[in-house]
Amino acid sequence: MLSFDSSPPVYWFIGYLLAGIVIISSQYKSLPDRTYLVLGIVLLVFMRLPVIVFNRELNQDESQMLSHAITLLQDPVYWRSVDGTTIGPLDNYLLVLPKLLGFQLDYSAARLMGLLCVAGAWLLLFAAIKNWFGAAIARGVSIVPLLFVAFTQEIDFVHYSSEQLPVLLLAFCVWQLSRIDPKAVPAVKGVYFLGLAAGAVPFGKLQAVPIVAVIVLSACWVLFSRYRRYGEFKPSIALVLGGLTVPLLFLVFTLSFGVFDDLIDFYVLGNAIYAGGSTFADIPSQFYKIVALSTDFQFFSLALIVPMVIGLVRIVRLYVPGKMDFHVPFTIVFLILASIYAVTKSGNDFIHYLNFCIIPWTLLGAYGFSAVQNGSIVFPAIIICWFGGYDALHYVKERRLNAFDSVGKTTLRESPVVTEILKRKKEGDYMVVWGWNCSYYVEAQLAQGTAENHSERSIFDHPMRDTYRKRYMADLERTRPAFVADAVGKNSHWVQDKKTQGIESYPELNQYIRNHYTLLGDYDDVRLYIRNDRRGAVLR
Repeated sequence: MLSFDSSPPVYWFIGYLLAGIVIISSQYKSLPDRTYLVLGIVLLVFMRLPVIVFNRELNQDESQMLSHAITLLQDPVYWRSVDGTTIGPLDNYLLVLPKLLGFQLDYSAARLMGLLCVAGAWLLLFAAIKNWFGAAIARGVSIVPLLFVAFTQEIDFVHYSSEQLPVLLLAFCVWQLSRIDPKAVPAVKGVYFLGLAAGAVPFGKLQAVPIVAVIVLSACWVLFSRYRRYGEFKPSIALVLGGLTVPLLFLVFTLSFGVFDDLIDFYVLGNAIYAGGSTFADIPSQFYKIVALSTDFQFFSLALIVPMVIGLVRIVRLYVPGKMDFHVPFTIVFLILASIYAVTKSGNDFIHYLNFCIIPWTLLGAYGFSAVQNGSIVFPAIIICWFGGYDALHYVKERRLNAFDSVGKTTLRESPVVTEILKRKKEGDYMVVWGWNCSYYVEAQLAQGTAENHSERSIFDHPMRDTYRKRYMADLERTRPAFVADAVGKNSHWVQDKKTQGIESYPELNQYIRNHYTLLGDYDDVRLYIRNDRRGAVLR
């Protein structure tokens, strides 16, 4: 399989050469838009190959969602077999597709799906900017987020994250919004699909709801204006019907399988607890703290800072040129505010939340650039100089260009505890990991025996801990997992104190394990238990 060492200079040279071609193509009006877009996608895919073939966990969320996908293939009822906590069901169902197409559910497959989302979002963003501001501005500004997502090697922007599918849905909503002409009758089909995508966003990430709410409110304003002037009501009905489609489907789904209460308890209320980290007063400092952690995002913002400032000045002055309705600039500024709120509300310093800011930043830059319409070459020059300078410095100092050395790492690793599991694994088995290390599920390719594949919400003290623990025990009775691994310790994320957080810290669980399981041994600080009726056979 294709692999990359830490210093592939020829490959990197080709990447920067291709970037130069894309930048030049963005400046030539005579070149068809399709050619520019194709070149942009080729650049994005080409520069993302090193991280795609690097088949190792980059972020705990990747293993968490892959574990969910493996489980959903065995039991496809979300909130019964799988609870993604803050991650919506659509992000996990998306990862089922590679397996249905014959591929292994591993980190490479997940990042490929994420790349498809990123590429689709960029194409839709370009189309939206073109509809609002024209092709020349769309090219001059869209090149900046393209170079950013193509050349960044910051883990939070290249791993499969729960923001990538919601960002794709948001980009689709913005594109459909840009197609609504306040001076013409909106296409009913397009408005319906806007509502459909908007209604799907909460089931990708509740965190994105404030952003999609701005888009929907903007669409409502335009449609209301049409109705007030011309009595057109069908587009408004289409928007409402579209918005209700996905929520109603999930309502029927959850009621049919008896998991509606789980949706409320563990997705809505559970997220409410998780999202209580910051107040409005904390937002500026929290946002500054997160942005300070990402140098690449800082340079992405710097590349667009001049047109963004111009755009803000125009909005403050309420200056709207000629044919443009005021709803476009005001939609953009509220998208900016909503994205900052979404990034900061949980109170966690996770850089991947900044994915929600890429589209609003670019739209504001496009609005500001539409006032001057010259000097667009400066925008990509800033960001490509940053990446080129950074790479050159590290090549001279360390002979390193690629942060994801995939030599010998294009297949899944096999941790010591997984080696023991695979000796006894049978088709249809479940396993449970107490603590937080979901990579064991991925390495073993085994479904999780409890809805929540990391147990921190059953360990840490919070208002819903007893509810989580009750479900945890019920899930053990339902799935009767063949293996239970107590990962609390050096290999566990967040929960590492064996005395206060291991299986013994939860007496009911400890007793259940003692009654039904036998300790196989300790493998790299992970205690592995096997169900009593399975302890005899070794199958590998």
